[in-house]
Amino acid sequence: MSRLYYEKSATAAELSKGRLEDKKEYLEKVAKLIPSEIIAAYITVVGLIPLIGKESLHSWFFGGIFLLCFILTPIYLNSQAEKGKPKEIHLVLSTIAFIIWAYAVSGNIVWPAIHDSAIASIVLIVFSLVSGKIPLS
Repeated sequence: MSRLYYEKSATAAELSKGRLEDKKEYLEKVAKLIPSEIIAAYITVVGLIPLIGKESLHSWFFGGIFLLCFILTPIYLNSQAEKGKPKEIHLVLSTIAFIIWAYAVSGNIVWPAIHDSAIASIVLIVFSLVSGKIPLS
């Protein structure tokens, strides 16, 4: 099973019905757009940063781990892509997904002055709904 989602080719019968993917395929696509491995690493490191003794370093580490994971998201997913299959749109959407998830799961710690949990939840839900409808090829 591939780490990235590759859309299936539509048959003439599917096109005539107006249905290209069923609920299971839609949910699989949305799930694969979330860079869960990178988010898991990010959450783990963000949870460890408050244990650093020198508090003045916390903001540097928060910013550094965010930047590192932001950069690693497309690099990691590119390494997981199947050769010859479309991947560019998937990499962009997954990188955006990382930003949204990072804000949602750690915003109150990393960006307390600008974090709003209601906004984070709304953006997360809307992105999940919309991203599943964006063609990847």
